[in-house]
Amino acid sequence: MYKFAIGYYTMEGTIRKPRTGVDVRLLRPGQTWVEGRRLIEIVPDSGYYEIGIQNEVDCGFYEIWDNLGNSLGQFSGKTCMIGKMDARGLQNSCIYANHILDGAITANKIANGAISKSHLAVEILTLSKLEHEIQDQTKGVGDNSQSTPAVITEDKIITHVLDKEYQELPQIIFTNMCDAFLYVVDAKLDGNIVTVTLGISQVYTATEPFYTLIALAK
Repeated sequence: MYKFAIGYYTMEGTIRKPRTGVDVRLLRPGQTWVEGRRLIEIVPDSGYYEIGIQNEVDCGFYEIWDNLGNSLGQFSGKTCMIGKMDARGLQNSCIYANHILDGAITANKIANGAISKSHLAVEILTLSKLEHEIQDQTKGVGDNSQSTPAVITEDKIITHVLDKEYQELPQIIFTNMCDAFLYVVDAKLDGNIVTVTLGISQVYTATEPFYTLIALAK
């Protein structure tokens, strides 16, 4: 069993006077006053309030509320940790990437909607940490030549079949790096397989295609 105690007192000059009869309660963040765990003034008129926590499941972070200034209870500005720390005790920006072991947090340990973009620092959201794949011209097949890479002077369509399987159509980012007008015709999901079709329009000085496709899983 764990015990927590807190003393309430007022100062009269240099003399500390116990503050008795205060209603002191421990609340989990988000709980209401009536749901709080009440501390008991063990010794009458001592101003010393105590509570025992029997079960591990009840350990962790609490806000300390009292009825000073509000008979219906209000947050005192104080908090405490009883026993082992739980998720409620993790404050904003207290955990950084270097505190987490690789592989310690997996997708099945994170509830849906638990993380939004506001929780992610810009500098840690790099492409390598996103579920993605990259293809270039060496993966595309030309419609007329059936060559890989496509023959830019013969073909009008380049077809890419992504290597990974997807539950929904990923975000496709196409970057053309040759002197020809290449564009995305469409991207289709058939089962778990994604096919991206590129079109070849005007060819200027380019003698072969040069581009990248990035697929970002949603």
